[in-house]
Amino acid sequence: MPRKNGVWINFQATGEEKQRLRYYCQQTQRSQSDVLREFIRSLPQTEIQPRK
Repeated sequence: MPRKNGVWINFQATGEEKQRLRYYCQQTQRSQSDVLREFIRSLPQTEIQPRK
């Protein structure tokens, strides 16, 4: 389900990284989006600099 005010994040990963993510998601019965969102939220907070 799309999130209100959501944005897309696209990046490349190796085949091994993709497989590791897929396996982890199967084991935890969670979606890849949920796992990656949780990881991003776990990153330390930093001050956001406005774009110039």
